[in-house]
Amino acid sequence: MRDSFHSLRSGRPPKKADESLDYVGMSFRVPPKLKNLLMEIAEGYGITITELLLMMTLKEAGKETLDEV
Repeated sequence: MRDSFHSLRSGRPPKKADESLDYVGMSFRVPPKLKNLLMEIAEGYGITITELLLMMTLKEAGKETLDEV
């Protein structure tokens, strides 16, 4: 599975976000199957894809909230 993600590495390297802002935009390309899987998982929890990604990121980082970052 990891090899399929390496082919997605194109474009400019990411820049750090300005933390003085309330929100910043972020976009990235994923395979359609991954998007559909994310949608299905998020729908199962009754949340958005953004909320799912936040939840998974915090869990991976061992944090409860963004305030702990």
